[in-house]
Amino acid sequence: MNTQLQELSISEHAQKLGVLATQLGYQGALTVGALEDEIRFYQQRSVEAVMELGKRLLILKEMTPHGEFSKRIEMLGISKRTAQRFMSVVLKFSKTTSMSLLEKSGNGTKLLELMVLDDDDIEIIDAGGSIGDVSLDTIEIMSVRELKKALREAKSTIESKDQDLKAKDQVIQKKDQKMNELDEKLTKFNSPAEIQKRAETEDQQLEKAALETLSAESLTLLNAVMRYQNAINSVLDLANEKGIGQLYERVDESVIATYQRIAQFSRSLGTQVDFENMVSPEWLFPNASHTESEEE
Repeated sequence: MNTQLQELSISEHAQKLGVLATQLGYQGALTVGALEDEIRFYQQRSVEAVMELGKRLLILKEMTPHGEFSKRIEMLGISKRTAQRFMSVVLKFSKTTSMSLLEKSGNGTKLLELMVLDDDDIEIIDAGGSIGDVSLDTIEIMSVRELKKALREAKSTIESKDQDLKAKDQVIQKKDQKMNELDEKLTKFNSPAEIQKRAETEDQQLEKAALETLSAESLTLLNAVMRYQNAINSVLDLANEKGIGQLYERVDESVIATYQRIAQFSRSLGTQVDFENMVSPEWLFPNASHTESEEE
């Protein structure tokens, strides 16, 4: 039973290897020994060599058990990082619709430098466009160092533009948010319910201010009356002390004249004030009106 399971597992693995080889365009033998021999052959740095080397490394990695791949590439004199770059080149540039970019690269070192490009950037260049100063024509004539510098500057410019766009988008979003909030506030402010509420509030504020003014002026008047009464008492004290009888008469005249003017003023306001009833209200002296009626 275990033997059958092992055979089934080996068969499935072989099928996966066959599919991977077909996808990568590899037509050599699917054995570890053959792959290692061809890897040694393709360790030169031409574009074709880099692509073919990457293909074989991918298949070798798939064929070997976990942990064994690192040991085998170490024996081949290839670091794990370098192997990863070769394999990534195949996975990235095998997607291009034409071989223009691979042909213009000229050597594998340039091709490895082009790994920094995104898939969209690769498609643009392969279609005849440019990313910064990097295009099919400039890739062909640039040295590896110049290409590396141009790629770094192009990526930096793209990232800077992306950051600017993000910053602008954030500003626009904030402005839109503020506009929406303002629009919402204005809509609420101009709603019938808010207008009525605001009108009621304004009326209440006006009423409150008017009553506060009236209360303050009433207090001022009462204070003035108290001072007037104190002045009258001073004059009466002087008349009593010096025996000046005429002062009594003058005080009476002054008081009568003053309160007549107050009475006239209250009438001009349309308010009838019964001073006698205010001083001696009927409810305070109920028997007085009854006695007067009997006398009549």
